[in-house]
Amino acid sequence: MSYTDEENANLRVVKNTLAAAADDFSKFGAAIFAENAAWTISGYGLVARTFHGIKDLIDNAEQALFDRWDGTAALRTKGVWADGDKVFTHVASSARAVDGLPYANEYLYILTMKDGKVVAGTAWLDLHSYYGIIDRVKLPA
Repeated sequence: MSYTDEENANLRVVKNTLAAAADDFSKFGAAIFAENAAWTISGYGLVARTFHGIKDLIDNAEQALFDRWDGTAALRTKGVWADGDKVFTHVASSARAVDGLPYANEYLYILTMKDGKVVAGTAWLDLHSYYGIIDRVKLPA
């Protein structure tokens, strides 16, 4: 597949960021999202909405998940493609929850890139898996 210079630059940024986050999935968003990125999680429930900025996303969706992991989650890249200012990524995560049970999920992201940062995006993931760990693993009050 042949890519433009813009697409190649965007692919390089995303692939490098994914590689750097391979041992700690939580590093991906913090490293590549613009501070005010609009991020939509498709699906149902409390986290299926558009978040405005990385802080909103972390505070209202991701931190609840990260707090339930016993350590960090591994991130495996399954595919990365580009079209114009969009980069499409298929990734899988795996971790051990603090209750000792495994956690795994897969994601498809559409990332809108500008100046090497994600300015907007949409995520599809197995929200049943996400809500499962949130419901199962109770955090201290």
